[in-house]
Amino acid sequence: MKQFLLKQFLLQSSKESNEVKERIIEILDRTFKVIDQCYHNNDESSSTADFSKAGTRLIFPCYSRQFRNGERRISEQELRFVFIEQFIQYCQETDWDAYYSVETPTEWKYKFSGEDRPHKTEDGTGQSAMIDVCIHNNRGERICLIEFKAGNPAEFSYEKDLVKLSAEGGLCFLVQLLESQRSNTMKSILSKVTPYLDGTTLVCHTIDSQYQGTKYISNEIFKKNGWEAIYLEE
Repeated sequence: MKQFLLKQFLLQSSKESNEVKERIIEILDRTFKVIDQCYHNNDESSSTADFSKAGTRLIFPCYSRQFRNGERRISEQELRFVFIEQFIQYCQETDWDAYYSVETPTEWKYKFSGEDRPHKTEDGTGQSAMIDVCIHNNRGERICLIEFKAGNPAEFSYEKDLVKLSAEGGLCFLVQLLESQRSNTMKSILSKVTPYLDGTTLVCHTIDSQYQGTKYISNEIFKKNGWEAIYLEE
């Protein structure tokens, strides 16, 4: 009887996790569409920007015109704020009774510097980390963890986020925004993230260039119109 109840619980948990995952993917899809519109319209550095077309009140800011030529800044912050906007809108449209927290403290402590590679500590040393956005159900339980990243940083930047997500467990996404790509960009990213994904799904969206679009990188088979899936065998 206990084994049957455990099996039923695991099946139910798996079903709920899949439903949450589908919802997060839909919100991400909406997020990327708005980000694209925002990039082409809500640009502080442009003299011809039309802020009414983007579907968001967010603006891509520019750096100092005096010291950095006023070029547009692309960061993870724009991605995170548009995601939150779309999350709220999605919950209102679908009656999904979910909630969010930002810069959410981790359950575990970590060491990210020193002689060792980034890792979770078992003895309480180290320090608590933060999760960019955490999705909660209507009981306040954490049901999805999301880290956001922009550009193609060094391997250490990926490693510390992925080690953290893997250790915290559950449904986890690393969502990455690229302004553009070159022919070897995805190869470079995959070489850095593949050793550490460990169940986390990487969703990488490129705004501009011939490589624009969304790539879904996971060891789970996935199909979605308009997204390119890169399946990583374990």
